[in-house]
Amino acid sequence: MVTARTLVLGDLHLTRHTPRAVTDDLARLLRAHGGARVVVAGDLFDLSADDPQARREHAVERAIAAHPTARAALADHVHRGGELWLVGGNHDAEVGVQGFDGTLADALGIGHDARARLRTTPWFFREGAVHIEHGHVYDPDNAPAHPLIQGEASLGVHFVEEFIAPTGAHRYLNANDGTPLKLFVSSFSWYGKRAPYVIYRYFHAAFSALLRSGPMYRAAHEIEQGHARVEDFVRAFDVPRELVVGLIALGAEPTLESLSRTFTRLYLDRVAATLAIAGGLGALGLGHAHAGAAVLAMGSLLMGGSWARGHNRYAGNVTDRLADAATRIAETTDAKLVIFGHTHREALGGSYANTASFAFPREAPGRPYLELGGTLTDPRVERRYLMPAA
Repeated sequence: MVTARTLVLGDLHLTRHTPRAVTDDLARLLRAHGGARVVVAGDLFDLSADDPQARREHAVERAIAAHPTARAALADHVHRGGELWLVGGNHDAEVGVQGFDGTLADALGIGHDARARLRTTPWFFREGAVHIEHGHVYDPDNAPAHPLIQGEASLGVHFVEEFIAPTGAHRYLNANDGTPLKLFVSSFSWYGKRAPYVIYRYFHAAFSALLRSGPMYRAAHEIEQGHARVEDFVRAFDVPRELVVGLIALGAEPTLESLSRTFTRLYLDRVAATLAIAGGLGALGLGHAHAGAAVLAMGSLLMGGSWARGHNRYAGNVTDRLADAATRIAETTDAKLVIFGHTHREALGGSYANTASFAFPREAPGRPYLELGGTLTDPRVERRYLMPAA
């Protein structure tokens, strides 16, 4: 049976600076569902946004220690017979590294007799017709070179480490599908006098990402290493090898593999066009008619080509990609229910459900999560909300 007391939530993005309301609500949810299996479908932590240079075990210990209420609730949940299953996400891929469960158990203070109820996976959990993973494998900006390897940082993680962590601009974690211009304007209302530095760090991260892309994206060895780990994953999680191989084939190609895709993803074509237009107008103003007209025309053509791809090329892009990936997973592996996180947006219908973000509920009436019922061959899922405390 898929017990009605199986809860799936995602995207808490815990750091030392997470608002207390998030961790208090997590503790409240755990206390209300003692004995349940609680599955976190990725990004329980956001270690890259907290201290990217710290050793991961130290970063986990500090993040947990900063939230004693949540720490106590997680440990108590497991000690009292509840299960805690964690899926590695793009912001906490360390969850899938061998030995992480022990690191987390130590940080939580979970005794050895209860540790079997704490499980972690680098990629997905599969029980019967239920398939749960984070979903970033199907998002080019956050896809790893291989889902079983924690290697080269994706474009998304690169921006967290090089832009969000240094500036403390954590609001961008939940606003990453807007155009740069819109986000730059927002930075002045969000960060006031720090906005120029925030914008500077964006461009610093953008150009350093460009230098890591295309020929400089050296992740071929990770693909080989990942293929070598398939057999271990198959044995550890008791899944068919052909299922794993089929899922690998469905993954997205990382944006950083292509210099041109990285350039356009960061809207640098629009930046170049704007600079050319400004330069052309400046040359015209200084009396350089022929040169100014040529540069202005080039900039206008670049801008026209950029806008022809859409004002905002990425709004809804990740949401659509994951919905499509869920359909393909269901068709390829006979899953009746595919659950992702990652998008921070709710989805529920057919064979696909998305947890949305427990930490960033958007317009939801409370913090969203999913409750599973039915059987392993005929699972059911319902949307739930943890309502604000009275």
